Amino acid sequence: MSTTQEPAFDWSQASSLLGDDPNAVDPEMATIARELVEDADRQFQSLKALNPETDRKTISSQAHGLRGCLLNFGFTEVGTILLQVEKGPYESSDYLNRINQAESVFVTSKKLLAARYPSIGLA
Repeated sequence: MSTTQEPAFDWSQASSLLGDDPNAVDPEMATIARELVEDADRQFQSLKALNPETDRKTISSQAHGLRGCLLNFGFTEVGTILLQVEKGPYESSDYLNRINQAESVFVTSKKLLAARYPSIGLA
């Protein structure tokens, strides 16, 4: 995370999709953002269940897809960590730590997004 203890987030990318008025996000886009967050939560659980000894291709593919979706909405620091998971190299014993780190940064980042864009309705 940055020196401000907030994860890096591309607010210009988020506003390009969500608009400039945080209290008037288009309802369809708000639904998409909520679904993205819910799906990301599920994908992190799926990644945690994979074995880095035997599932590297699946891990790489899932990390790549999740990274792309999150970057579209501005989650840059999470994207950076997921790129490391996707491309490696890392020891198998470090895999779960990387996923947990990415998930932790994601949780913090989605709280920032929810606070900045209350009309999305993120929990």
